[in-house]
Amino acid sequence: MNKLPALCFALAFALPVLAEPSKAEMIVANPDSLHWKAKEALPKGAFGAVVHGDPAKGDYDFIARFPAHYTVPEHFHTNEMFVTMLKGSMTLARAGQPAVTVLEGGFFSLPAGMRYVARCEKECTFQVHGAQPFDLLYVDEKDDPRKHR
Repeated sequence: MNKLPALCFALAFALPVLAEPSKAEMIVANPDSLHWKAKEALPKGAFGAVVHGDPAKGDYDFIARFPAHYTVPEHFHTNEMFVTMLKGSMTLARAGQPAVTVLEGGFFSLPAGMRYVARCEKECTFQVHGAQPFDLLYVDEKDDPRKHR
């Protein structure tokens, strides 16, 4: 049986789809082009730069930078996030669990609702990805810098 006519028929429909250019734009974010902004939800000294999407809406990526000897008091996020350490390391402490240090080049996920303290002994930079809106909720309301500004 000759399969050539069926193949030609399938290609006639597939080629226009394959030839159609992508509507997505390529994103390039080099260090010198990042728009760093102070993060009001975090203690003074933290900066962030959105490189894709909108953290308030979801499907986003941002790069964050903490100075040396920086601690974010116990907090959590409503939605799951994924973090890659670009520079330095970060220690994550959870009640009743051993602290975990994520080294430069390392990766960690933050499950929704997980309470933790984040600390960078030396300056650290990391990328955060989330599919759903970003938020930051402090366990103890007095730790929230937005309440004192």
